[in-house]
Amino acid sequence: AFASGGKSQGLVDADSATRHEMVQSRVRFRGRIAYDGTGYDGWQVQPKRRTVQGELESVLSRRFNRTIRAVGAGRTDAGVHARGQAFHFDLEEGEIETREDEMKLQRALNSMLRRDTRIWNVGRAPKAVKKIRDDGTTVVHRWHVIYESTKKLYSYRLCLAPALDPKQRFTRCHVYEPIDIDRLTSALKQFEGTHDFRAFAGAIEQNERRIGKEMGTVRTVYSVNLVNEGNGNYRVDFLLKGALYKMVRNMMGTALDVAKGRMDEHALIDLLHRSDDDVRKNNRSKPAPPEGLCLERVFFVDDF
Repeated sequence: AFASGGKSQGLVDADSATRHEMVQSRVRFRGRIAYDGTGYDGWQVQPKRRTVQGELESVLSRRFNRTIRAVGAGRTDAGVHARGQAFHFDLEEGEIETREDEMKLQRALNSMLRRDTRIWNVGRAPKAVKKIRDDGTTVVHRWHVIYESTKKLYSYRLCLAPALDPKQRFTRCHVYEPIDIDRLTSALKQFEGTHDFRAFAGAIEQNERRIGKEMGTVRTVYSVNLVNEGNGNYRVDFLLKGALYKMVRNMMGTALDVAKGRMDEHALIDLLHRSDDDVRKNNRSKPAPPEGLCLERVFFVDDF
């Protein structure tokens, strides 16, 4: 006899098995996306706001006449650009079968997107792999754009000349105050290595309240390089494992304060060696403006 309003364990297991089979029958696709972030409120879907994830899901859903979710590696803030961000989405078996079908889908989606956004390298993700646990049970590992990414390259573009080329006003930050290039280079190099970047994370307290626990704020920065692009233009390349919310912009803003003489480099180093709750408040530097930042590429073992 069944309890009133309940299900037998067998029925629950059957429902779970059916859902599992439905998920496994889907085919995962992946691709790259580039966009001018000027007209976007960032990557993540937000109610009544234009976001990159929202636009991508909208065209996918229109193309297949049902809701299609897109997952991206490397979220961007409002006004931040991307050149080689990566994403994945799932389709039913048989909907897209050949390389020609993939190219047709890519062309169709690009024709539906606005001109400030383009997708490329759309294709099947690596097949799911079955792995046996220590207890003998089998688990299916599906390729995931977030967990498979190995590192990310961000670039921040600056203009230190008296006047900024108007054509670059949405892709390069104009710094009016005098900058000591040697101090900027030295400050940026302090970020290399594994540190607690709590002092450079945006909205850390709000995010911790939202998830109900303390966030891990230790991150690894592989390299930071300042490149002279000529005519008073510079580019800073940040190669890292992963970044906290607004972390790259906060690093850039703090390094600029050192280069302007507003902050001593030893104070920056001290921020990297602290993890107390007040350390974020002690960093009074503002994040660098969003227009200078671009997510250049997300890397994978089987880079596509």
